[in-house]
Amino acid sequence: MSAFVPMGYITVHDALNRVGRELFPSEWTGEEHRARTGLLSEDEWSKIKDLAPPTGGGAEGGGRYQVSKVQPKKAATPHWTGNPSDPSYQTEYRAHERYAAAIHQLRVRLEAGRFEAAILDPFSGTIHQARVSLWRQHNADRMIAKGEAPIPRSPNTGSLLIKAFPDASGHTKPMPEAKTREAIDILKEKTATERLTRPQQKEFVRKSFPNFHVTERQMNQIFQAVPVLIGRRKKSNKEV
Repeated sequence: MSAFVPMGYITVHDALNRVGRELFPSEWTGEEHRARTGLLSEDEWSKIKDLAPPTGGGAEGGGRYQVSKVQPKKAATPHWTGNPSDPSYQTEYRAHERYAAAIHQLRVRLEAGRFEAAILDPFSGTIHQARVSLWRQHNADRMIAKGEAPIPRSPNTGSLLIKAFPDASGHTKPMPEAKTREAIDILKEKTATERLTRPQQKEFVRKSFPNFHVTERQMNQIFQAVPVLIGRRKKSNKEV
C-alpha cells in the first residue's frame, strides 16, 4: 500500500526524481535509488586491480587457522562488490552517482529556503514544518535518502515530505476529470468557512494542484459547482 501524502506535498522520492531530471535531462531513469553504494569507478578500479590480494587473518589460508580444503568455494569476483570491469557494473555506479548528486542538490535547496519540507507524524496526523537547520546536520543526506526525519519533541521519526513544486521545465500535466471533481470538493469545503473572491478561489485551486494545469474550461466548471456570494455585506450603521 502506498504511503499517504497530504495535499500540497510530494514524497522525497518524487522530489528527487524532479531534481534528477533537471540535473541529468537525458540520463535520469527514475531507478537511480536502486543502485548500490560502495561501487568503484573505472578509474578507481584501474588503480587497485593489479595489487596483490590481502593476507592475514581475513585472507584465505592466512592467520592461525586455515580454511578447510573441502569447503566449496564461491564464484570468484574481482572485487567484493562485483566486477568493476563489467559495463553493467559501471552503469549502476553512474546511477548511484546521479542519485547522490540529486540528494545533495535537494539538500542545498532546502537549506537555502528554495524548497520547503515538513515532517508528518503518522500517529497524530500532525504536519510539522521542518527547520532549515535540519539540513545543516551531518546526517541530512541520510534523512533525505530514507525519507524520514525526527518528529519535533518526540523520540519517533516521521515521514519527510516536500512542499509540492512544478518541474523545472515548467511543464505540468493536464488535470484529469477525477481531479476536477476533487477540486470542487475541496473548494466547497474551503468556502464553507472562508469567503473568497473568484480570483482567490482560482489561486487556491491552482496552489492545491501544483502538478496539474487547470484550464479555463475546468476552472469555469469548478466555479459553476461552487457559487460565490455576490456583493458586499451591508453595514448595520449605514446612514439613511
